[in-house]
Amino acid sequence: TGRSSDNGSGSVPSSTNRRGTKRFSLAPRDRRRSSGTSSNGSTAKTDYSTRKSMWTKLAAAKQEDIWDDEGGDEDVEEQITFKQVVVGLWETVKMSTMEKLYVIHTHPMILVVTLIAFAILCTAGVLTVLDLARREEEARKDEASDIAIETGNWFSDRLDQAILPLFTLAQFIQQLDIFQDMPERIGVAHANGSLPFLPPKPNKTYTHRNATNSVCQDPNITARFNEIAANIKRDAGMERVLVNLQLAPQAVVCMLYPMVNSEDFDPPMVLNNTAAQGHDLLTDPDRVFIAEATVPSTDVVTAGPLTLKQCANCKATVRQAFIARLSINALTDNQVITVGDIPYKKWGFAVALINWGELIERSDVYERFKVKDMEFKLTRTDIKFDPDTGTEIEKVVTLAESEGFDLDEYVTQELDTTNNIWKMQVGYSDGFVPAWKTGGIVGAVVLALVMSFLVLLILVENRTHYDMLSEMLPLKAIKKIRKGKTVVERFNVATVFFLDIVGYTTMSSGMSAIQVMKTLNEFFSEIDKIANKHKVAKIQTIGDAYMVTGGVPDRCLGPEGATKVALFALETIELVKTFRTAEGAQLFIRCGINSGPLVAGVVGTKRPQYTVFGDTVNAASRMESSSEKMRIQCSDLTYRLLRDSQTHIFDIEERGGIEVKGKGNMHTWFINGAKDVKTVSGGGDVINGEDDGTQHRGSTSNTNGTIENDYSLYDAIDNEHNVSHHHSDNDDFLPEDDSSVEPDESDPPVVPPPVEAQA
Repeated sequence: TGRSSDNGSGSVPSSTNRRGTKRFSLAPRDRRRSSGTSSNGSTAKTDYSTRKSMWTKLAAAKQEDIWDDEGGDEDVEEQITFKQVVVGLWETVKMSTMEKLYVIHTHPMILVVTLIAFAILCTAGVLTVLDLARREEEARKDEASDIAIETGNWFSDRLDQAILPLFTLAQFIQQLDIFQDMPERIGVAHANGSLPFLPPKPNKTYTHRNATNSVCQDPNITARFNEIAANIKRDAGMERVLVNLQLAPQAVVCMLYPMVNSEDFDPPMVLNNTAAQGHDLLTDPDRVFIAEATVPSTDVVTAGPLTLKQCANCKATVRQAFIARLSINALTDNQVITVGDIPYKKWGFAVALINWGELIERSDVYERFKVKDMEFKLTRTDIKFDPDTGTEIEKVVTLAESEGFDLDEYVTQELDTTNNIWKMQVGYSDGFVPAWKTGGIVGAVVLALVMSFLVLLILVENRTHYDMLSEMLPLKAIKKIRKGKTVVERFNVATVFFLDIVGYTTMSSGMSAIQVMKTLNEFFSEIDKIANKHKVAKIQTIGDAYMVTGGVPDRCLGPEGATKVALFALETIELVKTFRTAEGAQLFIRCGINSGPLVAGVVGTKRPQYTVFGDTVNAASRMESSSEKMRIQCSDLTYRLLRDSQTHIFDIEERGGIEVKGKGNMHTWFINGAKDVKTVSGGGDVINGEDDGTQHRGSTSNTNGTIENDYSLYDAIDNEHNVSHHHSDNDDFLPEDDSSVEPDESDPPVVPPPVEAQA
């Protein structure tokens, strides 16, 4: 290997290996060589052979027990119980929850944003569900309307098909002379020469004429009618629906086909119509209204559904039947039917009996609606005359309905029928409102809660990450990094502080690695609190070294930054005086401060680090390495800045000129204490020193007792440090691992330090 050399300018020493390449150390070589200073200012050095870096020891350790804490945990195989797992999981969840609650508490905007997100998501979700439910409701109503129209049209078409034969029958009556004089042969009710009435039932009026041996039983007319009616019924194609055709001249039922119908019913059931012959429709109170409505009408008038009992002493054959009537115009001038004193030239009626129950079964309407989970109700509204009140009344008759029809919501469609008002009511068993509407709203709210909770977690994690990152990097540096920019800044006047634990390598040699780490963590954690208190920036810790800056990254006036660092250093000295390790050992530190221009920036993209560069940093490191135990050494520039402090008067002791590696002879000072300017007249607070009521050493003041600024300081800084600061890329200020650097033969001989300095 080659020999390392120092160019005297603070650059990193290098050495050459066999291949001729250079190795660069990341720290000044004289970093740990001096542990104190003699009374005459000469630097004491320690023999390298007697010291060994604890970090090298940790890295080169081969024994497993170096990582074992004394009295610490041992690897013991034991069975983990389910209770331990649950308790551990609960503690983990509890700790994580408490951390997140703390972040929310310290950053209330996270909760505000989360609530806004929940309001937006919940509103959007509920409105979406309501819109989908509205569309579904409209679609269900449209479907119900379509089915109602379709079903109603089907019934209307079948009904029209069943009553169409009436028009054919009416044409035959008007064309055949054999039927021409039938109204005259029957006669008007109760008129001379007309068919007499049969005796009425008790408490009943006259309703039936005596058709025996009358025109209604004329064999020629009967035969001709039966022939015509049979053909019409057969051609209608409405078997089991069109069950009877009738002629009612002068509104009296006279001709019926078939008289006894067995072809449209399953044996032994038959429809016997013999009792209907001679029925005077205008004198029967139950039929007079429909009959009188049929006389003036040119359309078919229907009545029903009715129960058909067409014979005496027999059971009803058709329980749901429609009676359709069509008025036939008069064939002679003498044929007149009077309704309400108004004569109408009418021959009589053509009548059809329709089995409505059979038509319902053919429609399969019940099954169709059941499959779709729908219900229906088909009604007809009749307008009848009430003889008791002399007024017309509406009577709603149910033609067909689903079992237990009881809907609050349904659509209604009016049907195009021959007469009357037919309505079809259709609805869903569970209503038109979708069953999932309520669940959808609840789901939308729950989903909004879940998504808002996720937003909350994301915001908390981002905030935690940002807070953690802001502890390591300045906020403005973070913004630049996020934009992909290079972070670099120049500071004309900044103050740098270095701290090192005296003799810690020797003391830690008897400690385990865990003890070393615990001690450093406890010690530096306390120093972190002091750094936060005095608002100085912690740059980094390397081993047992600690570094902070004043005026970086947050810019401030030179005296202000130097004041913060000096107060921080003084309070750190006070902390060390009372700090004890877990083993009861006392620590001693060495501190150094320097001020001047420097460059700061972020290095690296993976685990980026904010650090500072420049001769000012290297000189600060030399101030620490050449300082004395439990003392704070500062450069002449720092002294001048502290002298111009607007808030404190510092007790500064002149040390004089000392030889500093790579810097030559430097005039340095020891900072012994500080006093607040506000209490200077009253002998107030003093840090690291006693207030004797006299002017502190190293301080300057005018006759009024106020601090007198020395603006020549900034000229001195510019003169001593070229403002362009063309620093070598190899300049570095990191603490050096003493065991990794060979001593230079050109260095001055090693002089053992005094016993006190070694301690």
